[in-house]
Amino acid sequence: MPELRASLRPILVIPVVLGAALGPLGGWLWWTWWGPAPEGKIYDTRVGAKWYPDPFDPGIARDFGGTATYVVLGLGLALLLGIVAAILCRRTAVGGLVAVVLGAAAGAALMVLVGTSFSPPDPATLVASHQVGDALPGHLHVAGWTPYLIWPVGALLGYFVVMVSILTPSRPPAAVSSETNESARPPSPAAT
Repeated sequence: MPELRASLRPILVIPVVLGAALGPLGGWLWWTWWGPAPEGKIYDTRVGAKWYPDPFDPGIARDFGGTATYVVLGLGLALLLGIVAAILCRRTAVGGLVAVVLGAAAGAALMVLVGTSFSPPDPATLVASHQVGDALPGHLHVAGWTPYLIWPVGALLGYFVVMVSILTPSRPPAAVSSETNESARPPSPAAT
């Protein structure tokens, strides 16, 4: 039994490595799908100079587009991670669960780091050093904290669905017959 446990430990590293590999791929796909960065200008508003990608759209649609793209790509990659981890770690379900959560966390973090590294800096931070009317490119980011949960939720969903389907009994339980053989019946207390 110790030999079996020792041979299964390297398998638990694979989901973490896979998550770390899928994260940068997701970041590159996220930037590619979202890019190129929208051009915007600095406008003079009542509260001071502000950057907007379009005078008729104060950045909400572009924020939603970047976040929604992150969620869609992250969900697909996380499901892939969970499915592969469940198939590989079917003999060590709890260890696989921990590995898939770690892989999902690595994938989420690396997807954001790689995706935003291709993007220009936040134009809102550059407004003070520019004048009204200057054009600046937009930046890619995730709005809010809840979209970051898509990696662990997607990976755990894929993991649990596959684990439940794999761990179902492979043979049906023995059929119980309503007709019992007289010799198979225990003797009645009156017969003894």
